[in-house]
This record gives sequence, structure tokens and C-alpha cells, in this order.
Amino acid sequence: MNDPKQLARVRSFRRELYDALGLRQDSLFELMDAVLTAPERRTLVRLSLCPCFRRRWSSTCDALADGTVDVARLRALFQAYVPRSAPGERPLWVVDGTHWPRPAAGTSPARTWEYRPLPGKPQQGVVPAWAYHWLVQVPEPEGSWVLPLDVQPRGPTAETPTQVAIDQIARTRASQTSETPRPVVALDSAHEVGQLAQAHLEADVVVRLAKNRVFRRTPQPYSGRGRPHKHGPVFKLQDTSTHGPADRSASLEHPVYGTVTVEAWTRLHVQDAPAAPFTVVRVQVEHLLHHGQPMPLWLAWIGGDLPEDLHQLWRWYLRRFTVEHAFRFAKQSLSWTTVRLRQPLTADRWTWLVAAVFWQLWLARPVVAEQRLPWERPRPAERLTPGRIQRAFGGLLATLGTPARVPQPRGKSPGRRPGQRPPLAPRFPVARRPRSTAA
Repeated sequence: MNDPKQLARVRSFRRELYDALGLRQDSLFELMDAVLTAPERRTLVRLSLCPCFRRRWSSTCDALADGTVDVARLRALFQAYVPRSAPGERPLWVVDGTHWPRPAAGTSPARTWEYRPLPGKPQQGVVPAWAYHWLVQVPEPEGSWVLPLDVQPRGPTAETPTQVAIDQIARTRASQTSETPRPVVALDSAHEVGQLAQAHLEADVVVRLAKNRVFRRTPQPYSGRGRPHKHGPVFKLQDTSTHGPADRSASLEHPVYGTVTVEAWTRLHVQDAPAAPFTVVRVQVEHLLHHGQPMPLWLAWIGGDLPEDLHQLWRWYLRRFTVEHAFRFAKQSLSWTTVRLRQPLTADRWTWLVAAVFWQLWLARPVVAEQRLPWERPRPAERLTPGRIQRAFGGLLATLGTPARVPQPRGKSPGRRPGQRPPLAPRFPVARRPRSTAA
């Protein structure tokens, strides 16, 4: 398994990653190695007990509080190691938001009310949290791998999720060369199709639509009398009488869903943006696994021409759910939301380190042997999951080594002066974002 070329590639990435860290770079780098080798999620103090962390426990807090991360260099480093797409395939990006719950952190600023599904009944709720938007690339049609390309916090003064996604896509595309294939970006229904169509991104976007949406068709040719019409007939997703014949359609037999029918209506637009057309796609399956009567899946295609195979649209969108597995893995195994940090900037540094951990696991996949639990089935080397790679990373770390320097003892801190009492930390209310009215 120890391919010299692959090992050299992992070492090169780790060296460039080390150079992208500024102050406290040795502590920050060893903190990432502690995450990579920890058997379960841990707090910062527990991470300091990992053998690869050679500093004292207080260095973990100091590293995140006083350390620096060159975000621009990290973005460029991630872009340099993006895997090439196979011939005939296009890169698939996913933009999705998640949150870091902080319900009891009254001294932490920039918390907002975020949606959080809860077990039992009621099935949903809100919680004070730090919100983040992740832009990731899904490198494989199957599996649970994602490769982070950009991470952006969404604080109380941030714009809508749609505008944050537009900024992330535009910034990432601007950093790529002209030879880079045009990506496909999959988004959920929290992103507004009208704003995405008006952004004119250098990417093709497939976004899910809420079933109650209403659009307008292209107006009929001008009759020569009166003011020209801006909009054509209405198109209601829930009203089949407004649909009319589809411009394109395709069907196939699927082993799980039965007959899958895809219909597309081109040149539709929202009420406030008649100059930004897009295509509405309906996906209807015959039956679902362990579910009742299937409802149609409505998607919007924004960008270039529709693919020759219309079924590729819903396949792209279904791959979006890979990011949900990645979020759960980051929170439950990589200790992303386990640590208790006070300042949002400190949380941002930690988030970028966790994003770099995903990349190290991906690059280590070809050079580690599977370590599975007794009840787990064996997997081929090309199908190993991030969790199984993490179990084997400790043994690989002994071969790779570390660019971090050996710690230098500096004596004992004098501590507080007699009678010194630090003031109480200020309390911050949870911010509530204004309701968005953008179309």
C-alpha cells in the first residue's frame, strides 16, 4: 500500500499546509494530527493527550486563540489538489449550510437562531448557533467523500444563503484557470432561483424548487397595439393545467424507483427577473423504497444547454446529499463542534483546520490498509470511507513524519498577580436575522 509517489504527494500537501499556517503553526499542525488520530470526538484538552501532540494542554487553546491561518493560501492549496474529472464527466460542487450549536454560550458573540431537527416530537426547532456555508466538491458518483473548497461563516449581518452561495461560487471560479472544466453546482430549496439566474455564474446550477412556486413564461410576440407584455402565461408547479406540453422529456426503468420520467420546460422566469430565464424540470418516479405515494421532484437548471441525458439532472442533485454525511462525520468524529470556543474568529480557524483534515484523509486513501471493526464488511481500497481512513492514519503518520518543530521548554508562567481578578466576560444576545423579501 505504501506507494512512494502517493506518499510523496501526501507529504507535499502536509508541508504546504504547514506553510499556510502563521503564528502558532506548530501547535495548529499537531492539533490537526491529533484530530486525525483520535479514536472518537474529543474536547481540546483531550486532544492534547494524543501522542502526536507534543505540547502541553494549554497550547491547544493558545493555538486557536492566538494562531493565524492564511485562508487565501489554503484555498489555493485545495484547488491545486483537486482530482481531475474522468473523460466525459464534469466536476460536481455542492453548497450547503450547517450550524455549530452554541445554546449555552452567552459570552459568545455572533450567534443566530438556526434551524435544528430534534428527535421525537416536535420534529423541529431552533437553537442559538454559529452558521457556516461550505462549498465542497463531490469527487465520486458514490460514497461519502467531499473535498472542501471554501468555508464562510454566516453571521447576523451576513446576506441571504443565496448571496453567500453566489459569492463562494464566483470566488472559487475566479481562482481557477481557463482550462478548468465548467462545474455543476447542486443546491437545495433554501436558495432562490431568481437570484441565481440573475448572477450569471461561470457554472451550471441545479437547484431544488419548493412545490408552491409560481413562474412565468416568455411573452407572446408583440401584436403592435398597446404596451408590450413583460410576462407570458403563468406556470404553477402544483397546477398541472398550467404546464402544457414539455419541451423535452425522457423515461427509463430504474431498479429501485421503477419508471422514472423527466420533463423539462424551458425559458421560464420569476416575476421580478424576466431577463433571466431558466429551465424547470419535473422528475416523477413510479415508487420509492419504504415510502408511500411518491411526489414529483421539481428542479431548476440555470446555465448552459441541458445535458443530452435529462436523467443526469436528478443524478447530480441526489449526489448533493453526500455533504450531509460529511457534516455528520465532521461533528461526530472530527470534533468540529465538540470543542468549546468563545470567539467567532477562533471558531473560523478551527473550521478551516477541519476542512484541511478532510483533504488529508482523501490523499491518504491510496496508501493505507483497511482497519475495520469485527462487524463491518470488508471494502475494496477504492471504496474506503473517511472513517476507516481515520482509523489507519495513526500508523501512516509514523511513516509520513511531521513538519512541525520539536517543542522548546520555556519555563513556567508566573500566573496572576496576587489580588488580580479578571472582569466578567460580557454577555451577548442571540441575533435574529431580518426576514428576506428578495425574489
